[in-house]
Amino acid sequence: MTDSERARNDALRAQVDSMLETFEQQQREVADVRSRLAATTAEAWSSDNLVRVVSNVSGVPIEVHLEPEAFKRSTPEKLGRSMAEAAQAAARAAAELSEQAVAPIQNLAGELPDLSDLVPGAPSIKDLMRSMLPEPAEEPQAPPPPLDDEDEDEFYRNRTYLDEQPHRPY
Repeated sequence: MTDSERARNDALRAQVDSMLETFEQQQREVADVRSRLAATTAEAWSSDNLVRVVSNVSGVPIEVHLEPEAFKRSTPEKLGRSMAEAAQAAARAAAELSEQAVAPIQNLAGELPDLSDLVPGAPSIKDLMRSMLPEPAEEPQAPPPPLDDEDEDEFYRNRTYLDEQPHRPY
């Protein structure tokens, strides 16, 4: 091996060692972010203030709270829409918290050359980092429009809420 080949080899080895050191630091930071995210929750209320939903960082509801007057002030359909609205808002808030938590790590990873850029056939460290982070939450769909007052009155006047429930023997 010539001196120039040895020098290039040493320079490449130093670059790879630096990248591996940075990768190990990123792994520690990802573990820290993951543990913080595991304890993170997001909360949201429905627009009618009858339903509060708490979701985990993945947007999965972990608590649903109904105000005591919810059954007096709403129909089952409206209350269902309020639950969906609050759950979707909590999921969006959780996604924002997740993105904020992982942004510094993603920014740091984006500034470095990837191992596969330096060594042909080497695994991609950036792909590995992306696989370690949580997937972003999907954009929730908007709830259907609420019943108007006339529909609500008809609902109670004709007692259709009694017909919609399947009969269950006790």
